[in-house]
Amino acid sequence: MRKYRSNASSTVRYEYGVELAAGLSSFPEMASAAADIQTINEALAVQHDKRHALHVPVIRTRAALRFGEYSVERVIRLALRAAEMEDGGRRGRICASVFPKGSRPILAPVGKRQVKPLRELVERLANSKVVGIDAYRAAWLPKLQAALASFEAAVAAHLSALTAHDEAFKLEVALREAHHDTVDRIMGQVRAAFPRDRVTQDVIFPAVEEAGILTATSEDDGVEEPLPAEPLPPADA
Repeated sequence: MRKYRSNASSTVRYEYGVELAAGLSSFPEMASAAADIQTINEALAVQHDKRHALHVPVIRTRAALRFGEYSVERVIRLALRAAEMEDGGRRGRICASVFPKGSRPILAPVGKRQVKPLRELVERLANSKVVGIDAYRAAWLPKLQAALASFEAAVAAHLSALTAHDEAFKLEVALREAHHDTVDRIMGQVRAAFPRDRVTQDVIFPAVEEAGILTATSEDDGVEEPLPAEPLPPADA
């Protein structure tokens, strides 16, 4: 009797299950086993499709976040340049108050980590008591606040998409394991139903090498991992 590898993908398991159900259905005494593999097979296929559909929102929100970072960085650089012009140099009073360490501490972090320094920048500008900052604040505080709000929304949307995908993947992995356990159980049932009849035992189970199940090269081969959260490293905020 043959079985797929323990790290086989959902697609491999599903195709194996379809063929196994067909083999079991050829023997009336294995009708219950055929129903069992069909049930878990369909559940796995449904969950795989759900998880696959959630992959697109992850990609879209990741792209939106990337362009959100680009837009935020442009606003920050322009705000710093405007502060330098207002000060008449690079180390003036407004820069010292709003950008005490320049723009690097704000621009260096990526993803969610950038939210905290950007929020702190907005707070420094809003609360600064430097003489002569009012005109600069009136011009740039709304722009920085809008950039912060837009960026926070992009981060939240991407995190939400990632969470939905990862939760769906966890359920899919659980169904993969249940599928594997079901095949193991059916193997025992087949041995009991056809003792010492290796020919009948083997014909029921798919010939994995011949079908390419062991060596399939589809995009779903192997153990799939949840999509990485980059560019959203763990928050330190």
